[in-house]
Amino acid sequence: MSDLIAEQYARLLDSLPADDPWPALEESGFLDLLTADAGLTLEEVFPLALATGAKAGAPDVLQAMAARAADPVPRALAATLAAGEMAGAMQAVQALTADYALTRKQFGREIGRFQAVQHQIAVLAEEAMAARMAAQAAFVGGPLEVSERRAAAAKIRCNQAAGRVAAIAHAVHGAIGVSDEYVLHRLTRRLRALSLAHGGESWWARRLGDWAMQDPRDFTSLARAL
Repeated sequence: MSDLIAEQYARLLDSLPADDPWPALEESGFLDLLTADAGLTLEEVFPLALATGAKAGAPDVLQAMAARAADPVPRALAATLAAGEMAGAMQAVQALTADYALTRKQFGREIGRFQAVQHQIAVLAEEAMAARMAAQAAFVGGPLEVSERRAAAAKIRCNQAAGRVAAIAHAVHGAIGVSDEYVLHRLTRRLRALSLAHGGESWWARRLGDWAMQDPRDFTSLARAL
């Protein structure tokens, strides 16, 4: 069922009118997926977060879902949803960058064949995967049961990865990355906005640090307790 929901959601995002997407979203019923009546777990919502982040120009669907589920929206839930979107955006940036490196030629060959570019793309891929794993670890249980500690770890790691992913992607793309007709700059602007939303890296690091300092267990035990 979750795969079917994810497929339907992705098709809906592709078909939304750019000028006013909300009537179609309202009619679709997706805005109620985080409510108690829907009964979905965060694990089932995670693919929707990835799809939203990967779609440049997508409306703020997940936060609208969260607002239907709780008023006010718990910051841990908002941050978790933002981390999922960031992971999706980074996956899209990774795919764009890899494709560009395999098609753009310089000095008679694709730039993706140069060792320095290959190294950059490998680092980008590592950061994107680390962000996805951190975000996915926070998408556990009911929407209103999200762990603040996992939310903190997810937001911190996704914020760290976002800056590195954006920098590498723009370095590989060069000037085309900021051109109006190319999608990269819209994805990286979205990453920047999401990194500042619902608590930045420093805010969540302080929360996580306060928790760790109040717990007498060693670092390994604390990490397992997340």
